[in-house]
This record gives sequence, structure tokens and C-alpha cells, in this order.
Amino acid sequence: MEHHDYDFLEANPFADAVSSTSSSTRHRAPQESQEEREEQEEERKTPTPPPAVDTTELNDRLKDLDLDPTLQRSPEEYTSQAETLEIPQSGSRPYFKVTVQDPQKVGDTINAHIVYKVKTETNSPAFRSSETVVARRYRDFLWLYNQLTAGNPGVIVPPVPEKHALGRFQEEFVESRRIALERCLQKIVSHPMLYGDPDLKVFLESESFNTEKKRSQSLASPAAHAPLSASSTTTSSDTGGVSLMMRSFGESLFPNKFVETDEWFASKKNQLDGLESQLKGLLKSIEGVVRQRKELGMAVADFGESMIPLASAELNRNLSTHLTILSDVQKQMKELHNQQAHYDILTLEHTIDEYIRIIGSIRLAFNARIKAYQAFQQAEAELHKKQTSLERIKKKERQAAAQQEVNEANQRMIECQREFTDISKLIKSELDRFDKDKVEDFRDSVERFLCSMIEHQKQVITLWESYFEQTAGLVDEN
Repeated sequence: MEHHDYDFLEANPFADAVSSTSSSTRHRAPQESQEEREEQEEERKTPTPPPAVDTTELNDRLKDLDLDPTLQRSPEEYTSQAETLEIPQSGSRPYFKVTVQDPQKVGDTINAHIVYKVKTETNSPAFRSSETVVARRYRDFLWLYNQLTAGNPGVIVPPVPEKHALGRFQEEFVESRRIALERCLQKIVSHPMLYGDPDLKVFLESESFNTEKKRSQSLASPAAHAPLSASSTTTSSDTGGVSLMMRSFGESLFPNKFVETDEWFASKKNQLDGLESQLKGLLKSIEGVVRQRKELGMAVADFGESMIPLASAELNRNLSTHLTILSDVQKQMKELHNQQAHYDILTLEHTIDEYIRIIGSIRLAFNARIKAYQAFQQAEAELHKKQTSLERIKKKERQAAAQQEVNEANQRMIECQREFTDISKLIKSELDRFDKDKVEDFRDSVERFLCSMIEHQKQVITLWESYFEQTAGLVDEN
């Protein structure tokens, strides 16, 4: 992503001040020659190229794996991305580390919901403390997503997981949602245009969140919330914000009075449609694999259980012992299959599902561009109307007022045109960022998936070796 697209971040009220070292360098500048200053300026403008990727890295890591056969690693070791998503300590970008912890069910039977602890560590002077912990529920995360999307047209806002009415208190679902919410926040604070958003600050540190979010909504202009809906954001969070998002996606597909003439955007839209279809197919396949692993675990456990009566009835002691040990092995095998199914979800399934939702956010960004274009068209039509009225006015005393209206309409048209152009440039920059993140995220997910598969296979081998070790003596007695 090119750096100049975010040059206006210097005005960010939540950004750290530029270091004094840079200030002292500027004071020494007059002592340097004009040629030296031009060379230094050119070096600062030239972005540092990313390091080359070693294509043998994954093979070397897999070859050197010395995995613990007891499979003691917790899911957090696979899912916590707080360190990998740290914001670089450069320029005016502050450091953030955000985690979502300790989900707890609260409320009565009718109003029961899950509350999460959101812990934030930062060196930003905009925050009251370097470490804050607040309690947030799912609809608060959804509120944040809606606010960021409405207040930052053209930005691809990292999406929250979808709303589910059934099974939302099951332990596996709660943990899966916690991981997705944590990943969402970590990507938001690492985004150069979102980490300083006032609504994000309210979400991360406010102890009177419900009061402040209502005030934030009342201060926001209606135009700022145009990308979502005329409906209240709070209402959408309570009764189906995801449905609101989906309606917005649909509106972006069939906007009024808009025909895409930019080949780049038309091509990108087709690419995203194809990618979404491919990801949904891949997600369905992964879900099938997870389901089959769990079914296989149940099948081998049933197989082991069926051996117990046979072992009890067997008169040959050695054969009875063989069957008993084999039954125990099959029961342990079930746990291994269930663990591998869980790691499949933590690695590949989460990433695939996240990027399907990100494509939805991209469509909202496209929708913001369409609305900006429609506003430009409307302003242009209003300008023509004012110009026509001016031409028809014969009295000089009325011409001055009409000319003023024409000038104001022309200024509005210029501003709308500039906004449309800026949003278009921003979306292109955001899609470059999306493509880069997609490669890195999927590469990381595949690598972790392979590591978990290797560890699983080592567990299976160890389990069968233990069977032969326990039965070796019995064979010798025969």
C-alpha cells in the first residue's frame, strides 16, 4: 500500500506526537546543501521494500518439528494474534495490544447474553491509562462495526462474526465467537485509518459505554451513517444488525441511477464475486471434514465399546487382554479425532469464514462510493438547474442573488466530485491492503493447519505403538 494515501493521518487527534529527534533534524536542515536535502527527502519518500520470502521456510520448519506427543498446547497458542498484529513503532502510529477474554453468561432466562472482557494495552496519550479492561457484549461489537463503517466511507472495516440465535451459549460456539471478536479488534487497531477513531476509543475504554455511544450517535450527521441505513444503529444491534448489513449489501448490488464505467472497479467486483464463491465452497468442504472427523471419533469409540463384552466373554486370557487394550486405544483415538477437528476450525475454518465476511465489508465500501457518485450527480443536476434559472432572470437586482446560488451550487458539486474521487482512490488502496493481508493470513493458517496435522499423526502413531508394547509380552507367552 502506498504511504501517500494516508498522509492525512498526521491530523489524527489520537496519534502520538512526532519524536523530538525529527524536530532537531529539521532545525539542522539549513546547514545542509540543497542537493543533500533533496536526496534525504527522496529517501524518506521511498518505501522500504518488504523482505524476500524464503520459499523453503515452511519445509524447514516442518522438518525440524519436535512436537510434544501429549498434545498439551492450548487453543490460545493457535488463535492469539496479539503479538503478530502489533502496530510498528514508527512515525506517529501508537502501539496497541487488544485481547478478548473470560466470556461469562449473564442475565435471566429471557435476557441472557454473553459478556466479554476487552483488555487493551497502548502507549497512545489519547487513552486515560496504558492498560484498560472493559466489559462488552456482542451487540457492542456490532455497534462499533456499524459506527466505523458509517464514519469511514471507503474503508474496509474488519467485520464482526455473524449473529446466531441458536446454540449461542454452547461452549464451543462461545469460544469460537471470542476468537473472531478478538481477531476483529486486533485488525481494527492495526488499521492506519481506524486506530484513532473516536468511537473505537469509546469502545475500548469507556466505563459508561451505553451513555457515550448514544451521545456519539446523536452527534453524528445523518450523511455519515448513509452507508448502512436510516434505521437506528442501536436498534439494529439489538434486533438484527447483521440483517441490516445484508440489506446494505443487497442495496449495493442494485443502486439507483448508477452504471459502473470504471473497468478497474468492474473487474474487481467480478474477482470478489468469484473469490466469495470459491471461499464458500472451501468453507463447506472444511465443515464436511470437521463433521467427518467427529463422526469417525464416534465410530471408533463405538467400535471400542463393542469389544468390551467380547473381551469379557472370551475364555482365552491373552485374547481377552488384546481386546481390552484395543478397546482402550479406540476410545483414546476418539479424543484425538475430536482435537484435530477442533484445530481444523481454529486454523482454516476461522480464516475462510473471516474473509467471506470481509468481502461483505468490501461491498459496503463499494456502496459508499456509489452513494458519493450519486451525491455528485445530484449536485451537478442542481448546479445546472441554478444556471438555467440565472439565465432566465432579467432583473439585475435578482441576478446577484442567483449568481451567489450558482457559486454555492458549483462549490457543492466540486466537493462532491472530490469526495467521490477520494473514496475511489481510498478503495483501491484498501484493496491493495486486502490482497496483501489475504496472502499472509492464509499462508499462516495453512502452516498452522499442517503443524496440527503432523502433531495429530504423531499422536496416532504413539497410541498404536503403546498397543504393541502392551501386547508384546502376551505374544511371547504363546
